[in-house]
Amino acid sequence: MIINGENLKKINKLFKKEFMQTLNNTPTSYEKIATKVKAGTPTVDYAWLGQFPSMRKWVGDRVIKDLKAHKYSITKDRFESTIEVDRDYILYDNLGVIKPAIQELARSAKSHYDDIVWGLLEDNKICYDGKKFFDSHKVGEKTVSNIGTKKLTMENFFAVREQMMSLRGDEGKALGIKPNLLVVPPSLEQTALKIVTADTIDGSTNIAKGLVEVLVVPQLNTTTGWYLFDTTRVIKPLILQINKDIDLVAMDNPDDEAVFMRAAYRYGVDAEHNAGYGLWQLAAFNDGTK
Repeated sequence: MIINGENLKKINKLFKKEFMQTLNNTPTSYEKIATKVKAGTPTVDYAWLGQFPSMRKWVGDRVIKDLKAHKYSITKDRFESTIEVDRDYILYDNLGVIKPAIQELARSAKSHYDDIVWGLLEDNKICYDGKKFFDSHKVGEKTVSNIGTKKLTMENFFAVREQMMSLRGDEGKALGIKPNLLVVPPSLEQTALKIVTADTIDGSTNIAKGLVEVLVVPQLNTTTGWYLFDTTRVIKPLILQINKDIDLVAMDNPDDEAVFMRAAYRYGVDAEHNAGYGLWQLAAFNDGTK
């Protein structure tokens, strides 16, 4: 292939097409527990976190909830991945060798959303109320915990579910929590599926069948811990903040340093995003040690 501006444009168009196809077809699971927010500033203040708006009888003036009662922000990070391709691959029409590398750039970039969202669970850092996401939290005059040591059993599943469904807000009203997602590492897949999909257990009708969806997450490092979530609301337990969408860029101009010095072309992906914690009330974790 003659290497000139016209042919390089055609190659870029081909690579871009392969990249976008792979990007769009790469499955992700972060959507299960994370609210996706498109951000227009490097740092976003999520002052509304912790508010569970509810209707009340209108007597006198409106009662206004202060969205500045909590301060929690997420600041974007930059991410990249880059490959270098020897000019001979293009000169001798070996584009089929490069295609899988371009596709892998797309797959890796899209999967990074999963990596950072699911990584938040085991990082367990500070959320909007100044406590760790899985911790003991102050609700009015009471202290409520969404972390424990229970093993994943039918009995413990119902105990944690009941605890979540019984949560009340600062005003004493039920929050209406409805756990619908059981998240486990690969080591607990069989246990989880048995609890919520089996028709019968020990000869009796399985009353837990169909109550929640089971999601096995390979990114989890724990082998005994399990999570229960309510993901039925607009606001989910976690947040994925997107500042700049994933994009493929190229350095293939003759005056680019790598092309001039090493006869090599560079193709890279870059994106700007980050993840953070939403509502701890919608999540519970047990490490399975007892």
